[in-house]
Amino acid sequence: MIFVTVGSMMAFDRLILSMDKWAQAHADSEVLAQIGDGTYRPSHMRWTRMLPPSKFQEVVRNAVIMVAHAGMGSYFVAAEMRKPIVMLPRLAVNREHTTDHQLHTLKWLRERPGVYAAMSDEELELAIAKAMTGGSVAGAGFTSFAPEPFVRRVREFLVD
Repeated sequence: MIFVTVGSMMAFDRLILSMDKWAQAHADSEVLAQIGDGTYRPSHMRWTRMLPPSKFQEVVRNAVIMVAHAGMGSYFVAAEMRKPIVMLPRLAVNREHTTDHQLHTLKWLRERPGVYAAMSDEELELAIAKAMTGGSVAGAGFTSFAPEPFVRRVREFLVD
């Protein structure tokens, strides 16, 4: 199953529309999308507005890949769950965000293992194909905790 998420902060209809077209062309693939407050309602993939955190974690755990906006939260979820992630940035020119920080974030993340960049809608299909066959997962060397030397230095600072 491919899990598509727009995050929890704002809609991203362009991603959902693009993935709905992808799902139509790949009817043999199971796709579930969390669409948030978007106005576009998919007709070729299952969707929900929002998942509770425990269900979200379960869906990610069961997904083959994630497809998401280029937000750090999405990257961290994929990294922690060791899932390949395809990322499409929101663009200020489309009024999907107020700045192009997601474009810059993706340029920074795209060389990391398991991150597959789709810098435009047209690149989404190829990025998904690479993620499905790429073998690498996001989060190589990723931990949910700060490195011990850092924690030790913070403790020393706070205690002394």
